[in-house]
Amino acid sequence: MEAKVLITIPNRKALGGVNYYWDAILPQLKNFDEISCKTIEIGGYGKNVLGPISDVWKFRKEIKAKTKVAVLSPSLGFKSFFRDAIFSKILSTNTIPFIVFFHGWDLDFEKMVTNRYVNFFKSTYGNANKIIVLSPAFEKTLRSWGYKGEIVVETTAVDNDLLKDYSYSQRFRKGDGLRILFLSRLLKEKGVYETIEAFRNICKDYPNVQLTIAGDGEEFNALKKYLKNDKNILITGNVSGQEKIALFAESDMYCLPSYSEGLPTSVLEAMAFGVPVITTKVGGLKSFFKDGEMGYFVATKNALDLEQKFRLLITKPEQANKIGENNHQFAIQNVLAGKVANRIYGHIHDLIS
Repeated sequence: MEAKVLITIPNRKALGGVNYYWDAILPQLKNFDEISCKTIEIGGYGKNVLGPISDVWKFRKEIKAKTKVAVLSPSLGFKSFFRDAIFSKILSTNTIPFIVFFHGWDLDFEKMVTNRYVNFFKSTYGNANKIIVLSPAFEKTLRSWGYKGEIVVETTAVDNDLLKDYSYSQRFRKGDGLRILFLSRLLKEKGVYETIEAFRNICKDYPNVQLTIAGDGEEFNALKKYLKNDKNILITGNVSGQEKIALFAESDMYCLPSYSEGLPTSVLEAMAFGVPVITTKVGGLKSFFKDGEMGYFVATKNALDLEQKFRLLITKPEQANKIGENNHQFAIQNVLAGKVANRIYGHIHDLIS
């Protein structure tokens, strides 16, 4: 008989890494006959104060339907921390084993927990059988808060379908110009303005270089005005499907100089397509990204450092090609959704057993 696994996911209207992650993983988990995954949408109520009450009611109702294991998917931020703490309490009261997977991690809120909410954390999340995080630094923090259970450092995942018809050996490019891709939610904290500044500087020496900024977010309209005279910069808005595949396949570099991160899926996607990556030493990137072998780390909020790394990859195409090949092989072996789902299933199966 299949064991029911209840998984919380954000409201489907919300774009973001957590939904993208489960969209990639859930089809792969269907390959395991021993479990049946049931998702429950949480949040997305805006300013409706009754929303969290509705979530708790839905959650209580769902776990009563013969749930064997639950997987909670919060971020370490104010709203989801306290909401999913209630879920944790409900699960432990009903003696249902559960896993907590912290996808996002707000460093300012981490300090708040350290100063005010450690005992609350221990009485709620402290009952989890396992906690999954995206960085060893987050694991260290959980231990400092007194968590005694198993902690797993995982990665996000690249959807298998993204590479279904892609061959690294047949990478294609448009025209003669070198192409740089920035694909992310358009927030100042993602380093988009530093990317633009660095790009404008290299255009003085390399006029055929192109930058594509893909994504949506609070800075989108401001960026469109800011870039109205930049002929070498294209801003596309949100991309998905074949348009997204084409952008990665045609790009020669991927750039994401974020100020902070959990583990950005877009970096793993770029690697899967064999694209050298320029990023910052934040979150889960610190635990696996090899500077010089997978691309380059740059200092946060530092356009000059970013410009220098752009120039390094432009002037050393053989090294850039070697980096791209390394990235493709690493991604295929470690972060495709099928590989990650195997590991997630193992963690779930441990609790069922």
